[in-house]
Amino acid sequence: MKWLTFIKCNRPGMVNSGGLINANFDKNSFEFSPLPSLALQMVCLLLVPRLLHSVLSRFRQPLFVSQILAGILFTEGVGLGTPVIHLDDGRVVGIPSYIFPSKNMESLDLLAHFSSVFFIFKVGVQMDPKMLKTYGLRTYILGLSCYLCPLIVGIKLSDWLRNDSILRLRATGFNWRGFLGSQRISFVFSLVSFPVIAYVLTDLNILNSDMGHLALQVAMVANFCHLVGQTWDILALLTPEQGMFIVLILVGLFIFMFFIVRPAALWIVKNTPEGKPVKEIYILLIMISVLLCGLVTQYCGFEATDGAFFLGLAIPEGPPLGTTIVDKLDYMITTFLMPLQMGVVGLKTNFRNFKKTFEFIWRATVLMICCTFAKIIGVVIPGVFLGVPIQDGFLLGLIMNLKGVVEVCILNNYKDFMPAKDYTRYTYALNTALISGVVMSTTIITPVVKYLYDPTVKYSTTKRRSILQWKNENKTDFRVLACVHTRDDVPNIIRLLEASNPTKFCPLTVYVLHLVELVGRASPLLIAHPRHKSISSSNTSKSERIVSAFQQFEDRYDNLAYVQSFTTISPYASMHNDICSMSVEKRTALILFPFCRQDTVFLGDDMSRQNISNRSIKNLLQNLLCNSPCSVGILVDGNNYQAQSTCFLPDMPYRVIVLFFGGPDDREALVFAMNMIHHPLVFVTLVRFYGHESLTSDEVIGYHNESISIERHKFLDEELVDHFRIKTMHDETLMYKELEVNDGEDTIWTLQSLKEDFDLMVLGRQQITHSKIIPEKNTDWCDQYEELGVIGDMVTSPDYNAKGSILIINQQKDIN
Repeated sequence: MKWLTFIKCNRPGMVNSGGLINANFDKNSFEFSPLPSLALQMVCLLLVPRLLHSVLSRFRQPLFVSQILAGILFTEGVGLGTPVIHLDDGRVVGIPSYIFPSKNMESLDLLAHFSSVFFIFKVGVQMDPKMLKTYGLRTYILGLSCYLCPLIVGIKLSDWLRNDSILRLRATGFNWRGFLGSQRISFVFSLVSFPVIAYVLTDLNILNSDMGHLALQVAMVANFCHLVGQTWDILALLTPEQGMFIVLILVGLFIFMFFIVRPAALWIVKNTPEGKPVKEIYILLIMISVLLCGLVTQYCGFEATDGAFFLGLAIPEGPPLGTTIVDKLDYMITTFLMPLQMGVVGLKTNFRNFKKTFEFIWRATVLMICCTFAKIIGVVIPGVFLGVPIQDGFLLGLIMNLKGVVEVCILNNYKDFMPAKDYTRYTYALNTALISGVVMSTTIITPVVKYLYDPTVKYSTTKRRSILQWKNENKTDFRVLACVHTRDDVPNIIRLLEASNPTKFCPLTVYVLHLVELVGRASPLLIAHPRHKSISSSNTSKSERIVSAFQQFEDRYDNLAYVQSFTTISPYASMHNDICSMSVEKRTALILFPFCRQDTVFLGDDMSRQNISNRSIKNLLQNLLCNSPCSVGILVDGNNYQAQSTCFLPDMPYRVIVLFFGGPDDREALVFAMNMIHHPLVFVTLVRFYGHESLTSDEVIGYHNESISIERHKFLDEELVDHFRIKTMHDETLMYKELEVNDGEDTIWTLQSLKEDFDLMVLGRQQITHSKIIPEKNTDWCDQYEELGVIGDMVTSPDYNAKGSILIINQQKDIN
């Protein structure tokens, strides 16, 4: 039995707590065991930031600022961390020692690090490194200069700002001279994080603006320059033997990522039917690969987040795989666990020793400010020589200085790389200065960028266009921008375009824009589809099927209709920028926007209609109505035979009815309907509503254009209606009716009698007429969709129960 050896093992600590009845419970210090302590810490770091953000969001502050501030509030000597209890033995007990005791912080810190690994992996999935090949020389120069300028300034300035008493406390990791932590300050403030820039631009609703596109391109180049520099710095610290061993491991890791994982991911994308979920086993294997890659890079001396990030780059972005991964990680990691990371960073600050370390802190502050301005100068000066205006270069430099989650994760990892013996008050002061600098830079820059840059300026300064203006100027072609959400929108739009009667003397030019929400990727895309591209019948995407339907429409009207198709992938909050930009570029006279009321949804074979948020579509329509450079036609789908068919039905006329009360919108609607009068299968009926004979300014409904008098509006209405009446005398397909109504209830009953008499109803969004004949807004029929107008809301409501389609036209404000 001599071979038996007894090893003394320590009893593992308790995870759970017995509470107040447990004999081991310390009633003086109120200490819990790790599990209840972790639960209490998570509650505080999840709840308090939300309360702070409800206030700070009004000042355009991102959520991570509130999350860090919540952690700072729980530190000793600040806010909630002020000591409140003095015990008999001299100990001071407060909220930090009760909720965040030092010996129970390891679990929270570990959970925060774990969440950062999967968060950075999600960031890599959303990025598309192939876009680097499409960038021009200007983007690469700006990105490289944006990274190098603050780094060089930090290196040179740190030596000038050094203090001999602080120099002895040099930090490990870099060999160039300077005061304590100067390399860390230069490293953090020279970093440009692509996901942070994308997140802030999305939050400011300028992601797909001109400045947003340029900022994303420069940020991606600068981010990859930073990764190369970081790799070079770490390898430079190793011996040749260590470096060769690490390089071999990294080469094997990259072979695994890009020659095993990526082909497998592409195979998953190819073999997952459209609209079907990705199998759970594939997601599980990818998550295991994230942990393995993080383990390998951590072993090589890098951070675990580096391996997760590069693995994310190997996963194809967008649907179905990238979107599924982002959806599964978004709530649990981004919403639930990442606030813990931000809170832990805030907890690592220490403002108690501010006076004792003031000499060090002011040096760190000067270095951070100089690096910030160096980055701005590094963008402005090259930008001037590359054709970027100075004001745009300055704004771009400000955007490149934005900080966020990635920088916070780096700061949280710094403490782990330093031995406990190196912890000094200067170390804590450095950490406090860095976190304060990151928070202050974002707190100041974010509202400044929002104030200085307005992407709608170029739309407001552009001359507005209208259908009436196009008609008066005798343009050769009628240009329409048709927006499409799903395939259910296609038949109704094609039917409307076909009814507009393209001819040799008045051809039709249609720009189709498929609107796709940005999910599973970080940068927006605008894809141009080649004309007459052969599309296979199997494994086609939604965009390809939509493009194919419009190509068939173009083929039916050879040389009379021209169709060019695009797909925009962007957030709904800023998608109107893409629509307005294309309208300005293509000089369209009308934007067709399909709108499906949530209470009257008609689902066809395209079930993706259920996945589109009604609130998102409403906000998109409201932004479009405010910023559109031309007239907007809101198309509400019908469910009769004519509305659902992609071509005219034989022996069945297409009945169009125009409601005319008066005003620019109604005139715009009538002009659009007059394009259809020469089509042999289209029957147009104009119904004009009259109120009292006398109409004063006090009795008229207000309109957004106050520069024209009521008499002038009446004159323009009479002139256009008379022009239509003249045509009715020579054409049997046209009809004119005058209806006199006394009040809003009379108008409702009159419109109710017309609901079976049309396949398409055309009307203006706002009317200038007697206020008594327009129904009250608080009626059951018009109280939900103000963007449709009073009459539009009424005729599209489920109570009206219209079978045909409805087109509501809005003319922009400054068009007379």
